[in-house]
Amino acid sequence: MKIMLAALSLVAAAALPALSFAEEKDPAKITCAEFEAMDSAGMMQAVEAIHKAGPDGAMAMDAAKTEEAVKMTTERCTGKPDMMAMEAMTMK
Repeated sequence: MKIMLAALSLVAAAALPALSFAEEKDPAKITCAEFEAMDSAGMMQAVEAIHKAGPDGAMAMDAAKTEEAVKMTTERCTGKPDMMAMEAMTMK
């Protein structure tokens, strides 16, 4: 039992980097599938990076606007795994 728990812990620890936003990743190349696989902190970081890479990047986003953008991007990404998260976030 202890061996199984230790193995599961190692597998979970190895998966964590995939769930958070890798800052070296180009924000324009994040797919909706990658975005949806992130944890909430990763999504927040990704949305901030996408915002900074866009035309309004000079304007700061507060936490409420970032959370709203995460929710909107998640909704627009649903069922579209190959769509770019940047496209989902910026579509009108």
